[in-house]
Amino acid sequence: MTASKKVKRQNITSWPELGINYWGINKNATSTMMNHFAVLTGNINAQEILINSQAGKKTVGKRYISIDTALSNGLKNFAIVRDPALRFESCWRHFKYATTPVLMVAPRKARFDPDWTAQEFLENIQIQFAKGLIGNKHWQTQCSFLTHPDRLDYIVKIESLEQDWPLDIPPPLFKSNTTDPVEKVHYKRKYLRTVYQQDYDTFDY
Repeated sequence: MTASKKVKRQNITSWPELGINYWGINKNATSTMMNHFAVLTGNINAQEILINSQAGKKTVGKRYISIDTALSNGLKNFAIVRDPALRFESCWRHFKYATTPVLMVAPRKARFDPDWTAQEFLENIQIQFAKGLIGNKHWQTQCSFLTHPDRLDYIVKIESLEQDWPLDIPPPLFKSNTTDPVEKVHYKRKYLRTVYQQDYDTFDY
C-alpha cells in the first residue's frame, strides 16, 4: 500500500530490520542515510548508488509511516539535525547551482527565482512563514519535521554525527554532494536567526 501525500510529507521511514524509524529532514544527509539503510537491508547494493545517488530513496515508498505509527510501533526513533545557517546555505547552493536533471527538479517545483540573491531568497522564505505556510521541504523548519522532539530516542547533530553515532549498526561513509561548496553565501546572519529561531532554540545551536 502506497503512503498518502501527507504521510510522505512527514518524511518518516520505518526500518524494522534495523530497529529504527528514521525521521528525515531534507538537506540533513537524508539521501546518504536512505542509501545506507537501503544497502544494509538489501534493498539496493552499493554499486547502484554510484550510478544514481538517489537510489535509496526510490526503494522506500512502502516504508513511509505516520507520526502516530512512529511513536507507537516499538522501534527507536532517530533524526539528524543541522546548524540552521549551514542548512540554508546548502539549500541555496542546491537551488542556485543545480547542474543535473535530478537536482534541477527541486528548485523548479519550489518556483525558485534563479535571479534571487541569497538574502532575497531568505526574505521570500520569511514571507511564507509569516503567512503561516510551512514552505518547501528543503527550507521548512527542522522543528516542523520533528514535531515531538522530546519523544525521539536519538536526535544527533550532523556536525558531530560520526563521533556521536548512536545506533547499533555501522555509520555511513559521508561524502559531500556536488553543490557544496560553490562560493561563500552572503546574507544577514541575524535575519536568518530570526527566521529560524525555533530551530536554534530547540536544537541548541
